[in-house]
Amino acid sequence: MKRAVAALAGLICLGSLVLVNSFGKTIAAAPPPAEPPVFTSSHHLLDLLVIAEPSTIMLGDRHPVAWVFEMCRIAVARKSNCPPGSQTFAPYGGIRLQLYPGDHLRMQLINRLPPAPADAIYAHGSDPMMNAMLAANPVNIHTHGLIVQPRKADNTDPTWGDYVYVLGYPAGKLPPMVSPDETATDQPIQYDIYIPPHHPSGIYWFHPHVHGLNINQISEGLSGIITIGRVTDYASVPDGSAIPERYFILKDIQVMGNNQVVDQEDSTFCEPYQLVYVQRNGSCQGRNTSGGDGDFRPPPGLLRPARPGPHHPGSTGADYTGGLWFFTVNGQVYPQIPAPSGSGELWRILNAGASRTYDLVLRDDQTKDPLPFQIVSLNGAALAPPAGTTAVGIPTATANAADTVPCQGHTAGSIPPVCATHLVMFPSARAEIWVAPQPHSATLLTEMVSTGPAGDRWPQANLAHIAAGPPDAAARASLLDVRPVAEAILQDARPLVDRISSSNGPGDPVRASQQCTALPQGHRRRIFFGVPSSNPNAYGLGYEEVDASDHPVPGTFRDIAPFDPSLISVCLPLGPHNTPVTEEWELVNVSAEAHNFHIHQARFYVLPQNATPGDAGQLMDNVALPNGGAACDGTVAKWRAGRCRVSTVVVRIPFSEPGDFVYHCHIGEHQDSGMMAHIRVVAAD
Repeated sequence: MKRAVAALAGLICLGSLVLVNSFGKTIAAAPPPAEPPVFTSSHHLLDLLVIAEPSTIMLGDRHPVAWVFEMCRIAVARKSNCPPGSQTFAPYGGIRLQLYPGDHLRMQLINRLPPAPADAIYAHGSDPMMNAMLAANPVNIHTHGLIVQPRKADNTDPTWGDYVYVLGYPAGKLPPMVSPDETATDQPIQYDIYIPPHHPSGIYWFHPHVHGLNINQISEGLSGIITIGRVTDYASVPDGSAIPERYFILKDIQVMGNNQVVDQEDSTFCEPYQLVYVQRNGSCQGRNTSGGDGDFRPPPGLLRPARPGPHHPGSTGADYTGGLWFFTVNGQVYPQIPAPSGSGELWRILNAGASRTYDLVLRDDQTKDPLPFQIVSLNGAALAPPAGTTAVGIPTATANAADTVPCQGHTAGSIPPVCATHLVMFPSARAEIWVAPQPHSATLLTEMVSTGPAGDRWPQANLAHIAAGPPDAAARASLLDVRPVAEAILQDARPLVDRISSSNGPGDPVRASQQCTALPQGHRRRIFFGVPSSNPNAYGLGYEEVDASDHPVPGTFRDIAPFDPSLISVCLPLGPHNTPVTEEWELVNVSAEAHNFHIHQARFYVLPQNATPGDAGQLMDNVALPNGGAACDGTVAKWRAGRCRVSTVVVRIPFSEPGDFVYHCHIGEHQDSGMMAHIRVVAAD
């Protein structure tokens, strides 16, 4: 992954009160964005009715139909409907669920979505099974980053845990056929998710996880934020005052002039850089790519082009003239953010986009210089590095951060703070940054991001305008003291039944339906991210086991192939008496574009070279995988021959939750196109 920085700052003219949109038209400044509405647990219970439905939204002069999660407390619901009024929320920008360790999250999910749109390529492709399963637009919910049970409903308990193989259809719309490893229902899905009593505090999120429709459903807006515990569980202001918080849910959506949404998101929709004298304040103009967009990207189903070039299933070579690609904050286009007051403000940021990557910069409007900010957490983990170690790893891409700089400001903590001027956030990434007040107004923007020679060029855009603080603002600034979050849930040596029972969840552990063998001492699993030889326009994962001498174990290699839910790619037992077990995985990206690794029901330590084990000593749930450049063609063979040189990423994963779940690249088009695999963790006895 490399970051490209624009050189157009001298051509940009920004007024503090008057803005210019993508067509050069003067518009009024937008109001501050509303904070996401919040549902908070009470007496360790949050019981919600959740309805996935279409909703007409307003974005500038456009009014597309997006998809939203309408929510209300089950106590006020009326026959599977939420009442009108202040007890019901359904914003495109997203809802926040505030939970605490030991809570019980209940969600009754009802699907009232329209059929899958015509541009959902996996719902209208060449695979009859996928067409049948996806045409009616099934939906489910995944609680991203939470270490909770992936429990499947059965005769003894008809409720579901965080289980992605259940598909909820609109009433009367069950498909004629479904994969034997998936469960289809047109009845409400009742989720019962138990937050362990020692679950780490932090910022997480929820979104659908239907294979083949991820990019479409997330692009349309189906997502929200989850916060566990309190910020004060891992951070504090030196003077002991309260920590002001502000939420930034970043969502992007492509809308044509007729208000039609392009939810098979195309990174070539806009030019990578803004046009001269036309500022991209919250949106960029669509362009005509039907004659070739310069990236050699074939439409779906075509063979790889004769000359080397990217393969993007979602790139259609369409004419997007008249369309706008909106980049919203809490559902609002280019909002005005009040100046941080006092000693600073904590910004809790979620990249809820389906595919795009952000390179966030806070730029001083007067000097045009990037303003430093303190990174407090990444992907749900407080950034509290051990003294003398690299805070975000040697390859900065592995922790989604870039351009660390010396921190300026007062701190009373014993752990050195981490500051930066850029923050690279892949899809699904979360970050918390401490922003000091400034005497000048500023712009929160994303630079253009190139994910590699075979990857995407995510366009540059301004996201929000930040008001100026008082003249003495800089003198008031301080830094937060950040402490590591206890990971007690993963270090709990009690038997599994005791651990589950203590969270008030079901007491029966998942038993093995097949024989799983523990990874031998000193061995690790090697996961390849690349291109299947059978389909050069798809994505996939490969696998092999590696011994203590770094030699592949004979008979374990599986070449890169697209996702097959019936294939258990990794199966492992828990430790003696069903205690957590830890494995090391080596992640190898053999393609010429960056990917990002995410695994459900677990978090992992990133082991950067030349640094103390543990990326900042904390458990993450996302990590970006750098690409090896144009020499890499997505095949393992070229990597073995030494002609694809790429830095691998090693992660140490403590597994504690039994059940069936997945690991995958969290870039929407990559995941839908097959870069995902099935993992099973079983009870040892």
